[in-house]
Amino acid sequence: MRMNSLGIPRTKPPKVHSFMTTSLFPMKFENAYRAEDSSNEELSPPSGLCFSHDGNLLLSDDFNHRVQIYDSQFNLLNSFGSKGKEPGQFQYPKGIAVDPEGNIYVADSWNHRVQKFDAKGTSLLTFGTCGDGKGELNEPYDIMVEPSGNLIVVERYNHRIQFFDPQGLSLGWLGDRGTVLERQLAELLGTPENLLDPILFELPTSIAKDSHGNFFITDSGNHRVRKFSPQWQEILSFGEQGTKPGQFQYPLCVTVAPNDLLYIADLNNERVQVISPFGQYLFSIDPSNSGQPFEAPCLTAIDPKGCLHIGFTFNTRIFKYLIPLVSQNTLAESLASVPEPDPAHILYQALTLEDANDNLKSLTAIEKTLTLLTENKSETTPFKDSKIDASLPLSLLSTKGTVITDTALELACQGAEQQLQDARNKVLECFHSWQDVVAIFTEHLYEEQRKIVKDPDGVRDFNRDLYVAEQEDKKYYRLTQNEFYCYRKKVQKFSRFICNLTESHLAETPLKPVKDVLLQQAKETLSLMKEFFEQKEKSEESMVQILGESQGEKDKLSTFLTQYYSNCRIMDLQQHLLFELQSHWFNFRSLARNTEQNVSPENLAGKTAGDLSGLEDLLKILIGFHEDWLTYPRLDQKFSSTLDALFKNHSYSKPDHIIDLTLADLAPISYDSENLDLEATFKAFITEASPLISQGEGLVWGQDEFQFPGFSDHKKELARCALNLLEAQITYQEKAQELIQQLEELSQKRKDLDAQLIKAKVEDKVSPITISDNIAIVQFQINLIRRMVMSLDINQSLNLNRLVLAGAFLSLADNEGPEAKQFFESFDDFHCQRDQLIRETSKSRKENTFKLSDLNNQLTDLASKYQITEISDSMSIERKIEQVKIDLDQLELEHHRNSRIKNVLDRLVEFRTGLSSSAENLDTGFLEVQIVEKAGGEIGQTLAPQGIHHNHEGDLLIADYEHHQVFSYSQKGNYQFHFGGWGNAPACLQYPVNLSTDSENSIYVIDEKNREIKKFDREGRFLLRFGQGDFGPIFSLSIDTSDHIWVAESEHNRVRIFDGQGKIQRTLQNENLKEPVSVHCLPNGEYIIGDRSESLLKHFDAQGTLIHETSKANLGVDEIYFLAWHPTHGIFGSDFWNSQIVHLNNQLEIQNVYHKPGRRTGQLGKVGGLSIFNDQLAVANFDGGKVQIFDLSNFK
Repeated sequence: MRMNSLGIPRTKPPKVHSFMTTSLFPMKFENAYRAEDSSNEELSPPSGLCFSHDGNLLLSDDFNHRVQIYDSQFNLLNSFGSKGKEPGQFQYPKGIAVDPEGNIYVADSWNHRVQKFDAKGTSLLTFGTCGDGKGELNEPYDIMVEPSGNLIVVERYNHRIQFFDPQGLSLGWLGDRGTVLERQLAELLGTPENLLDPILFELPTSIAKDSHGNFFITDSGNHRVRKFSPQWQEILSFGEQGTKPGQFQYPLCVTVAPNDLLYIADLNNERVQVISPFGQYLFSIDPSNSGQPFEAPCLTAIDPKGCLHIGFTFNTRIFKYLIPLVSQNTLAESLASVPEPDPAHILYQALTLEDANDNLKSLTAIEKTLTLLTENKSETTPFKDSKIDASLPLSLLSTKGTVITDTALELACQGAEQQLQDARNKVLECFHSWQDVVAIFTEHLYEEQRKIVKDPDGVRDFNRDLYVAEQEDKKYYRLTQNEFYCYRKKVQKFSRFICNLTESHLAETPLKPVKDVLLQQAKETLSLMKEFFEQKEKSEESMVQILGESQGEKDKLSTFLTQYYSNCRIMDLQQHLLFELQSHWFNFRSLARNTEQNVSPENLAGKTAGDLSGLEDLLKILIGFHEDWLTYPRLDQKFSSTLDALFKNHSYSKPDHIIDLTLADLAPISYDSENLDLEATFKAFITEASPLISQGEGLVWGQDEFQFPGFSDHKKELARCALNLLEAQITYQEKAQELIQQLEELSQKRKDLDAQLIKAKVEDKVSPITISDNIAIVQFQINLIRRMVMSLDINQSLNLNRLVLAGAFLSLADNEGPEAKQFFESFDDFHCQRDQLIRETSKSRKENTFKLSDLNNQLTDLASKYQITEISDSMSIERKIEQVKIDLDQLELEHHRNSRIKNVLDRLVEFRTGLSSSAENLDTGFLEVQIVEKAGGEIGQTLAPQGIHHNHEGDLLIADYEHHQVFSYSQKGNYQFHFGGWGNAPACLQYPVNLSTDSENSIYVIDEKNREIKKFDREGRFLLRFGQGDFGPIFSLSIDTSDHIWVAESEHNRVRIFDGQGKIQRTLQNENLKEPVSVHCLPNGEYIIGDRSESLLKHFDAQGTLIHETSKANLGVDEIYFLAWHPTHGIFGSDFWNSQIVHLNNQLEIQNVYHKPGRRTGQLGKVGGLSIFNDQLAVANFDGGKVQIFDLSNFK
């Protein structure tokens, strides 16, 4: 098989003819130059092409290790370079570029460096050595010179893009090595971006830039082209391996024409494909239409006159073509005007019109696209995701105020819905096929294992059936994971489509089809999930029986194992169905927030208001995930937030039901009760976030009004009931501890088995089998115990509900008897104990988090040494890390359980003290009115907010700490844009912890890992960075009225002030500071600092004199990392680890400590940043994955 110079195998591709005639795309071969016999010198195929500003052609002559310069008539003007490692010498030069001054940059690939020359070829600068560190290079393949003079270098064998300043100093890089499948699996599994870079390349080879500043990279080994925004956010990826139009086999070079069309050298398909900047295939240049031999094109370049030049891997000649230079609008209009237009080309016209802000014509083109796609009964369309890709721009036009016709909206809703359903059906079809394949594989596998266990030393023939079955299993695993990924992407597109429409403030009539589609898809998804959970539940019933009877017999155990692993695959599928269901919940919240539509909780199950079966179905889904302690907390958070948002508008209207209680209704619920009342469970769930209100002689709680006929005659009996309910709570705590203890023992057993499996010797054939079997059994037992823990919580919730009702009715009595007094004393003690437990677990969480961070740092230090003697130390640290993680998970569980109990008990405390009112509010009077969560292209993903800040226009900026990005939202909570992303390139971020804006709305972000501050413009374009290598750990910055940036540096015990260019203006360092962790500038020049002294906060005047301070003593408050100030309402500080907000007046006098940890409305997780705009306090709820907005207008 023939190989090219890149080591890529050459195969003859099938002939694929262009969809388009040359009359629509006028392309003409003009001539070829640089033939081997045209020069007295030996020539080699070109490996780099570019044109100078005066029209000269610069060419890397690969095997001759030199650069040649030709004039516009292709006469050789100059040649420089020879083989070697000295400056001015090359080893296989590749990409070449010219700056505005005429200086020449060459990617000296096998010398792993970049060289700079003047226009005559005199060496000026050399930088780079072989390696993968900062400033090091591994086969640089292409270069681009930015208008700023900075360089962008494509590194083929480092699989990344590295940025350099004009002097050759590295500014960082973007990307890492990885395949499409690896990226898909990482996204499906939620792999942190610090472990696997979100931007993965496989042998990137070229870079180009369009008129809008977007970048295009040929990701050749992944057979695709990647499009990035000017801020280096990936906005499009197109292509896959294949020979069809729009598919590639090693795209090596991309060039952008003056009209922004892309010309891509498709190496093994022997063609140059012409692609729109939106990713639509338009045309191919190949032997069939050029009349020229076309073997292995590897280079494309466009000269100043707009002519295309193509270089080849095995040919010294360069082909020159005349190509169309008409505008995209003109070209798109021609394509759309043919008698039977391609829907892809109509959509291309729509996108070009939208790009030109001709929204009405764009809408007309989209409607035409959707009509053609709908009429296409065969569904044979030339582009993927056709209907949903046409529907999305329609919804974006709606957000811009374009009036969407009823016909277009109906077509778009139908098309988007159909493609979502198709994606879901494909997943199910592939999943069922995989299950069938696995059944065959496991049958062969267990038969082979039985033989091994029976005769470990026996000689066996190669088991071909097992081998074939295993290969099929792997094949269908990959296919299924790919379908899961494609399904999620369709879900995100569908959700963006719906979200855009709900945020467009459409009238009720056009909104109806939108809500109908949303209801139907929620119904279908939940129905599928129910079906799979029921299937899994039936399987588990037999598994328990088998486990009791097997006594280790492999034959019986094989049935158990088959069902166990089948259920594991079902839970994998459920994760992806849940992703869709939660995306629908997001849009129901958006619908309720942005429209007048009445959205009921039953809608979340796809049911109409009043259909209680929908609520029961939702609870069944929650219960189904009880064993998954990674998924369940997030699911509980999303479900709680959605329910609370939907109930918020009518929580205090007339109750749905009046319930007459008896003493029997207030009897304790046994911890081991298996009589699960789903309706009662759901009502108890609602009451957790609802105030308890007296109404006449009765109570209103949640959606019900409670009466107790004859209460005055049964006060003693009710008091005894209340005491019994309280005693039951103590029993619940004891039983929970017993289960947790069992869980810890089983988890330790699982860890021991994992360790045994790792240590098993290669020659031992039996032990790995029995250990693996035991791992499955133990994990099944762990899952059962986890479900028991969560079931205990459900019964406890019902018991708590009765406890609060009983206590509330006792509170209504005119005179408390001795029994009632005894109850309330016991109740108060129990309530205080819960609060103390919460604070203790908060402290332990903090200690263990810092311990984990320290262990990770130790592990990183050892890894950097690469010493074999350190392996045992590394393994020891890894074991400690795993134990700390287990401890943290346990603490999170305890913290949430106690918080949930306390928050329910708080209803009775507030009721008794008269704090309960007709609105759910904070103790000091501010009301949660809105939540902000991740949206846009990342709908369905979690948010990890730390620092937040309102700019001067009221837009809310959020630092997404764990996803290394900054998001911008409007005052109404609608997503606008985001920037950043993992990496150390200028525009990237690594753990952004805080941010602020200046008077021009420029954005300053603390990059925690790199210990620097980066400045971006108001739209997220990188401007500059400062402080790298100078700061210690920093968490807080504030910008004063002079646009100076104040930074609290705890490690250096100082606050430094910088100007907008990052230059130090002054330093604050005196005896009144002790490791400052937060700073906030006031408009009058004064400032507030939080440090690690005995004072909570310190207030300094403009001259630096301490004028106020507040002691931490007896407050139960930790360091204040984030501050917000309001001229009327005073100062708010976030106590991150204790999940609370401290409110002080302007004299630093404590007004209130708001401590309500939990997942419901008005409750807090770890509290990150705070920001105030127009009487609204934004609070970053780090655990909750959201930003809560509290109204301060009625603040007390």
